[in-house]
Amino acid sequence: MAIGITGAKGFIGSYLSRHILARQADAVRLLVRNTVNFQSPAGAEVFQGDLLSRSDCERFVADLHLIYYLAHNNTPVNSDLDLPSDVLVNLVPLLNFIQAIQMLGTKPHVVYFSSGGAVYAPKQDRVPYLETDPCRPVSSYGIQKLAAEDYLRLAAHKGHLTSTILRVGNAYGTPLPHFRMQGLIGVAVNCVAEGRPVRVFGDLNNVRDYIHLEDVSEIAMRASVPKQPFSIVNVGSGAGHSVDGILRIIEEVWGKPIDIRSEQDRGNWLTDWVVLDIGKAREEFGWSPRIDLHRGVAGMMDGVAQELQRARVAGQVLS
Repeated sequence: MAIGITGAKGFIGSYLSRHILARQADAVRLLVRNTVNFQSPAGAEVFQGDLLSRSDCERFVADLHLIYYLAHNNTPVNSDLDLPSDVLVNLVPLLNFIQAIQMLGTKPHVVYFSSGGAVYAPKQDRVPYLETDPCRPVSSYGIQKLAAEDYLRLAAHKGHLTSTILRVGNAYGTPLPHFRMQGLIGVAVNCVAEGRPVRVFGDLNNVRDYIHLEDVSEIAMRASVPKQPFSIVNVGSGAGHSVDGILRIIEEVWGKPIDIRSEQDRGNWLTDWVVLDIGKAREEFGWSPRIDLHRGVAGMMDGVAQELQRARVAGQVLS
């Protein structure tokens, strides 16, 4: 089976690419807009192209049976700053992608990575969200994710493709650059390792559902075979943790106090509570998350500590 991945340089896309290549021998094609500083996983075919180009889309999807769509270029915190540009760089590429599939008539299965934290309507009952719960995004990011779901729903209804939508919670699993505005755990772990303060947007009491990239990648592989022409599945842990609670876990694992810089004004409108019901994922895919939060954070911190040690050794050798 020929597999394609868009957004292959991204946080989830790069992890998923390695996960798939390590577990199966299928041909894997990675769509990369800019190959500068891109280290392709062994065994992958790198396709340099831009989803804003219809011809690039057609050449990329030409013979693919399964496509993981992860291309997206904003975060909930900054998505409202320039709405027209936001639509241009996020929704237009998806529409080019769908149009290319329609023109070629290849009918692939598309696994689209949506958001379990940004598409649902705020709720007060503190009952985990079901896939059937009302959606009323409070950011352009969430609106675009929901619009993408509906465009894929339409394409599936017309028979151009099949699609499984994964509404992923707050993914973590690898350190992230300190300047990123999304990915609390990855950013915080990196900041702690580099001795930087941890910037926090919005209320420290906001609760989210955190899920390790290994578990995300596992359900992505299980979703490679469609259960129906179009379906939506929550992907999370089913448990909630506050931002403050996450920082306390990192601090406990690190063994030293961490410096927290709260920027509540940049995100004071963010939804205060999101926890996902993952019953459908268990029922349809036989999937349950295996990595609990403490274990996941500890694994990341161990990895960072090893990298720091290797850097010190390298520095000593060079000196």
